[in-house]
Amino acid sequence: MHSKKIKIAFFADVLKENVDGVTYTLYNIIKRVPENKFEFLFITPYPPTDIKNFPFPVYICRYVRFPLYQEYPFAIPNFDKNLVKRLDSFKPDIIHYTTPSLLGRFAVKYAISNNIPLTSTYHTHFMAYIDYYFKSVPGLCAFLKMVARKIMLWFYNKTEKIFVPTTPIIEELIETGIDKQRLMIWGRGIETDIFTPSRKDSSYIDRLCGKNTKRILFVSRLVWEKEIKTLIGIYESLSRKRSDIKFIVTGDGPQKEIMKKKMPDAVFTDGLHNGDLSRIYASSDLFVFPSITETFGNVVLEALASGLPVVAAAQGGPKGIIQDGRTGYLAIPKNVEDFCFKILRILDDPVHRDVLARNSVEYAKSQTWDALCELLFKTYENVALMHKPVRTESAVLEMQCI
Repeated sequence: MHSKKIKIAFFADVLKENVDGVTYTLYNIIKRVPENKFEFLFITPYPPTDIKNFPFPVYICRYVRFPLYQEYPFAIPNFDKNLVKRLDSFKPDIIHYTTPSLLGRFAVKYAISNNIPLTSTYHTHFMAYIDYYFKSVPGLCAFLKMVARKIMLWFYNKTEKIFVPTTPIIEELIETGIDKQRLMIWGRGIETDIFTPSRKDSSYIDRLCGKNTKRILFVSRLVWEKEIKTLIGIYESLSRKRSDIKFIVTGDGPQKEIMKKKMPDAVFTDGLHNGDLSRIYASSDLFVFPSITETFGNVVLEALASGLPVVAAAQGGPKGIIQDGRTGYLAIPKNVEDFCFKILRILDDPVHRDVLARNSVEYAKSQTWDALCELLFKTYENVALMHKPVRTESAVLEMQCI
């Protein structure tokens, strides 16, 4: 008798490739799905570019676009009657959602009403975003955090397993009131055949930055919540002190033009992918990442795998990745002076930088997608097994008679 495949309805607010760290993670999961054990149905308002060649069926739910975020469609699944029909015909064993959004809310309510277990990956640290944008208005900030906390508790305390990337984020979620037993560490992997020091290209980086310069790299979507104000402050401080340091900014986003004005001597490469991205990592000398809103920080792991020591803010996801003094340094969040001190400590000591670089590569090699995905799929199997319908004695006798 062949065992039945586990069916997973996967709700993803974005399924278009190379958009952000969430989709990077998602595509690494997708290409490792053991298809002899699992069937997936993806529900999204933002489908893959080449949906015909996507390995699993995709249901594009109803959505709207808002003027300030035209590139991101927002799902409105409650107005989509065909979605319920599609889910009913699929008969999922597990519902997985990626975001506590309207799409995620629909997923939770459908799962509860049909007695289907829920799982989720924790990608976006909303409490940090509220602190970042509304800290200057204490009353509003406190109110929004209260509302966000209630929303998070409604979602995550109904979810059987929540895959959280780092220990610091788990600790914050427990403080928020999410049940500890629902949370499990599930990090992020790195493809060390792509991100590797062997991709270093000296002639390429010399053309970009000039010869005999020390190159500081920043890779991110260029939005305020990535703490680009601190990055600009670091640039201004080091530029006043040193003429041999060159900043490289790789990425795109709404604050790009402001950054260009504030960082006139920096090199802006726009968004890079695959070989071009791995080349610029491996060809730089140090990676800086001041963001305080990360649940993980895929770019930090990419930098480490490429042999770059990292100076990152000691808050959120990167705090759980960087081994302070061994693979780089953790700096006081938003403290330009502390960032600059630790950056120069690395750049001005080549021997120390090389030791940090070797340690970084060693650490990254231990973070494989294959091992992480094996853990994820095993957890899916355990969740499905725990919720397997219990056969009554008469049903067992009936099966034996057959």
